[in-house]
Amino acid sequence: MLRTVMALLAGLTLTAAAWAQESGGEHARYAEGTHYKVLEAPGNVDEPGKVEVREFFSYICPHCFSLEPAIEDWLEDKPEYVNYVRSPVTFLRNAEPLARAYYVADILDKVEEVHKPLFDAIHKHREPLFTPTALADFFEKYGVEEDEFNQLYSSFGVSTKLRQTDALARDYQIRGVPSFVVNGKYLILRDGLRNNQEMFDVIDFLVKKERR
Repeated sequence: MLRTVMALLAGLTLTAAAWAQESGGEHARYAEGTHYKVLEAPGNVDEPGKVEVREFFSYICPHCFSLEPAIEDWLEDKPEYVNYVRSPVTFLRNAEPLARAYYVADILDKVEEVHKPLFDAIHKHREPLFTPTALADFFEKYGVEEDEFNQLYSSFGVSTKLRQTDALARDYQIRGVPSFVVNGKYLILRDGLRNNQEMFDVIDFLVKKERR
């Protein structure tokens, strides 16, 4: 009997030690201040009940363009409880027209249809899509009439979305793109990461942390 009790206690001790080592290893590997920053003022998320991963980006940004294939791979495997949100910034040169175009696509439910082609048009084909006229011509290829595009482009709804994104970027202290914020609480510090895979590993770690 005594041997059985001792064996059970030993097993529990080993299990607890293994859990602590795994948990501690994660914390040691992904450190606050090196791999991510805890934001002083957490922001609201779009879908309470889900863990939000928000990407700040711009179509004008070559790093955002080069990261897209890795993002698409990650999105294919993300858990159902993760809500991925794209937020186009305006603080780069020529970024505002493209940010407006993103929200036009969002309102028309065409983001998935035009997102990659818009990146490709700018970075592969060198199309200067930096004016409402050029962007209206681009959107016509995807079934959006010029008048409809122009009305939405300068609409109160699109302007409001831009202001909200600008405010979030300031609150989250976004200084460059691409940047990622997990659940309105954690800013990924890309300078402390070795590669894109490690960045997504940190995102996954913080997503699991918020899910607990």
